[in-house]
Amino acid sequence: MERSVGIVVHRRSAEALEFARRVIAWLAERHIAVRLDSEAAVKLGHPTLTCPPEGWKTVEFVITLGGDGTILTAARMASPCGVPILGVHMGRFGFIAELHPDDLFSHLEEILDGKVQIEERLMVRAEVWRSGEPVHSGVGLNDALVKSAMAHLLQLKTNLGGEEFATYPADGILVASPTGSTAYALSSGGPLVAPTVQALVIVPISPHTLSARPLVVPSDEVIEIEVESDGGEVIFAVDGTERFSVQNGDRVVVRRADYPTRLIVLNHATFYRKVRERYLYGERLNG
Repeated sequence: MERSVGIVVHRRSAEALEFARRVIAWLAERHIAVRLDSEAAVKLGHPTLTCPPEGWKTVEFVITLGGDGTILTAARMASPCGVPILGVHMGRFGFIAELHPDDLFSHLEEILDGKVQIEERLMVRAEVWRSGEPVHSGVGLNDALVKSAMAHLLQLKTNLGGEEFATYPADGILVASPTGSTAYALSSGGPLVAPTVQALVIVPISPHTLSARPLVVPSDEVIEIEVESDGGEVIFAVDGTERFSVQNGDRVVVRRADYPTRLIVLNHATFYRKVRERYLYGERLNG
C-alpha cells in the first residue's frame, strides 16, 4: 500500500511555498506520495496532488508550513479524520507549531517510523439557531466568536447548564478552547489555560461593566448565547473564518466538538516554556 503524507502551506508566504518544494522532493526520494491542499497544489504547480476533503483520511499525517493559522486550517481538514498534524513554524509568532524548518528533516525519519507522541487538543463546535432551526455551524481548534462588526453595544444573554447565567453588555463574546486561550481570548483579557486541560473559556469582549470577568467552565458544558442588538452588523465566526451575519434574536450554541485535533509533539518546548519565553511571563519589562 502506498504511503502518503499531507502538506498544508501558508498561501501567501513565498518562503513556505519554497520550503514545501524541498519537503515534497525529500518525500519523493523515499517513495512517499504527497497530498496538498487545493491552493498550494496550484501555486506549487502540482494540481494533480490536490487532496479532496475525503482524501485526508488516507494520509499518515499532515505537515503544516506556516504559522498557527495554517495549523487551524489543517485542523479543519484533518481532524474529522483523526489524522495527526505536525506544525512547522514559519510565521511571526507561532505558539502551536512544534518545529522550525531547520529541524524538520532530522525528525521526519523517526516520525515515519512511527516514533511519535500524540497530544489531543479539544475543539469547539458552534451553531447559529434562528427560529428554532440551525442555519450555520463551524468547528475550530481555537474559538467561536460573536461580535459587533462596528463596536456597537450588544446585549448577550448567556445560558449555562440550561439556566440563565448572565447578560453581558459588551461588544461581543468569545468561547475558546484551551489552545485558543493563547490567541484572541488572551488579548481580550482571558486566562492562559494549559492545552490539555478539559475546559472551555468564556471571555466577554470590551464589556461595559466592571462585573464581567472571564469564566472557565467544564468541557462538557453547553453554552448558549442569545444576541440582542439595536442595529449594526453582528458577526459569527469560528477560528476567524467563514464569517456569518447574526440577526437580532439568534441563539449561538457552543459545545465541545465530537473529535479533537491530534498534534504530533516532540517535547522541544513545553507549554510553560513557550509561555515564559514568548510572552515574557513574569519578567519585568522596564529593566
